[in-house]
Amino acid sequence: MKSISILGCGWLGTPLAEHLSSKGYLIKGSTTTPEKLDKLKNLGIQPYLIDRYKAEVKIGDLFDTDLIIINIPPRNTPDDPQFHHKMIQSIVSQIDFTKTKIIFISSTAVYPNLSGEVTESDASHNTTSRGGVALLEIEDLIANPATTILRFGGLYGPDRHPGRFLSSKTLGGKTNPINMIHLDDCIGVINSIMEQNIWGERFSVCSPSHPTKEQFYTKACQALGIPTPIFTDEETDYKLVNTDKLTNTIRYDFQH
Repeated sequence: MKSISILGCGWLGTPLAEHLSSKGYLIKGSTTTPEKLDKLKNLGIQPYLIDRYKAEVKIGDLFDTDLIIINIPPRNTPDDPQFHHKMIQSIVSQIDFTKTKIIFISSTAVYPNLSGEVTESDASHNTTSRGGVALLEIEDLIANPATTILRFGGLYGPDRHPGRFLSSKTLGGKTNPINMIHLDDCIGVINSIMEQNIWGERFSVCSPSHPTKEQFYTKACQALGIPTPIFTDEETDYKLVNTDKLTNTIRYDFQH
């Protein structure tokens, strides 16, 4: 594997591109923001501009690569509720799966809140998250032996400090477990999947440690010196994302 295309160079995609470029890979990166093109180029990434208003994605040699990492959040339009589906279909139709692998970034939103543990087989089109339903539809569209799907939990890290998520808010479900993953571990897991050639799988990806909502967000706010959330005794639905499949398959030690 020599070249990698990253579709969606945002909060995760850009540092991922930097990391992989530092390891000697030729990196192509896409953005929908013209102002980011020079930034990507200065980071040693071949930049490509995708028109955010067109579902059909045809852009030079972006898909002529060994691996495509698709990191494009679901986005539909009032005029076209199938916009994102059509965009992914356009991308997939141009890929030669005998030569190119795919890592698709999904989310634990595909799991319903069962107030208990969930594993990969619990993903459901009946989840209360509309984004989760859309993601699961895309997963089913893109799944094949050359594709690995990573369902990330709540993302945090630089410029996304969890202390700012819920500061001063009044919340129930204080004993509910949280399912979070740090940017460093997102990059580490993706790198491990690549280097260990693990394809044709779907994985839940978050820290194997699940402190309670109260524990986690109280400490996060205290670390920033900002007001902590106010937790009530109200019970709310939750899920505890089991990551045994991932940790039993890849060789990787979570940093956070």
